Order: sequence, then structure tokens, then C-alpha cells
Amino acid sequence: MPAETDPKNIVGSIIKASRLLDSFSAERREVSLGEFTRDTGYNKTTAYRLLQTLVTVGWLVRSASGGYRLGMPLLLLGAIARADLDLRNEALPFMQRLAHEFGDTSFLMVPGPHGAVTIEAVVGQNPVRVHGVTVGSVLPYHTAAAPIVLAAFSPEIQAAVLRADLAPFTSRTTTTAAELRARYDKVRKAGFAVSSEDFISDVAAVAAPVLDDSGVPLAALSLGGPAQRYAEPLLTEMVERVCEYAKVLSAHMSA
Repeated sequence: MPAETDPKNIVGSIIKASRLLDSFSAERREVSLGEFTRDTGYNKTTAYRLLQTLVTVGWLVRSASGGYRLGMPLLLLGAIARADLDLRNEALPFMQRLAHEFGDTSFLMVPGPHGAVTIEAVVGQNPVRVHGVTVGSVLPYHTAAAPIVLAAFSPEIQAAVLRADLAPFTSRTTTTAAELRARYDKVRKAGFAVSSEDFISDVAAVAAPVLDDSGVPLAALSLGGPAQRYAEPLLTEMVERVCEYAKVLSAHMSA
């Protein structure tokens, strides 16, 4: 447990229940009550009550033989985690090339319920860094190149954003639904987005979508850095390279 974690904020029963899940493995997909008690050291009453709770929420299911197997919600979470890991692994070489070639920071963002979630970043050699956007950062869908790309290629995200209040982050943030709808249309037709100082002052970015075989955006690959660098003729090179790598990555993820 991390030293900074306050014990008052820890729910002991959840920790106990999570230890039951450690009994599962690729070779051991069904576990009996007796095996749980041996693995954890819990008495049968405690183990049974925890197991029944996990069954109630769907995390575990009872088999015909009376043992316990992982339920669909946990299997779906595992699939999501594997997909994110596969996406990171596939994207990392392209991100490293972008950061090396242009010296700026390359980002990989995926759709989240409240915005684009940054799941990977590779920092280039330029002395100026994109402060405020790191792994775990969530960027709203009406600003910055990567979130704009994700929304432009997702009718569901786009519809939700256009109904919401659009908060300004800088004087260049698009804050009206009509202007944002026009921007999404332009980005979708072009296949990429360019942003300049609409989320963070003095920062610009280029982004392209990573699409599955049905055209649904899995992620956005982007490059961001000092706004003054994102001008011609370098800007055209950046757009071409980001689009090229995003297209190849889309093909890899759809294979």
C-alpha cells in the first residue's frame, strides 16, 4: 500500500474480495470454495459471503459443478485493458518516430466518457514541453486537435458535445455549437485536425484518427509543441507524417 494512502479511505471488504480474484489464472479458470479458503486463509463463512457478493454484482458466476468463474463484466474489463495495451504497443514505435523526427511531443488519446484520455506520450528533444497534458489527462472534445478528431469521427460523441455547454480555455476556443459543427465537418472531410492555442496558450497540435475497419475511432495520434513551429512548410510535413502513421496504425489494429 502506498505510504501516502490514508487508511481511513480504504474499504477493507473490497480488499478482501479482490484477493479472492487472485486465485484465478489462465490455467485455473474455475475455483471452488475450498480452494479460495486455502489460497486466502479466510474461513469458509467469510469467503462464502464475499463470493456471494461478487456473484450478486456479476463479477463471478456459479458453474454447474458449484465452483466460481469470472463473470462477463470482469471479462469485458479485461478485454478493454488488453485492447489499450495492444494499442499502446502498436502505437509506440510511430510515436517515437514522430518525436524523433520533429522534436515535439507525440500523444495517443482514446475516447472517454468526459473527453479524450491521454494513454501514452513520448517527449521529443525540443526544449519546450507541452505542460499540462500528460498520461491520464482528459481533454474536452471541443478543443485541441486530438479530441476534435475523435469527436469528428464519432457521431455519438459529437452529438453529446454539441448539446453541452462549451467552456472557453483560451480566446481561441470554439464555444458555439454552429462553429464547432462546422469544424467537425471540415476535420472529417480532411482526415486530420490542426489546433493552435485553443486549449493551452502557445501550444499547437496536429492529429489524425486511428480507425477500426468500420470507421469507428479507436484513438487519435497527435503531435504537439510550440505554436510558432506549426506553420508552413513544416506544418505540411507534420500533417503528412501524422496521417501516414495513423493510417498504418489503423490497418494494424484492424488486422
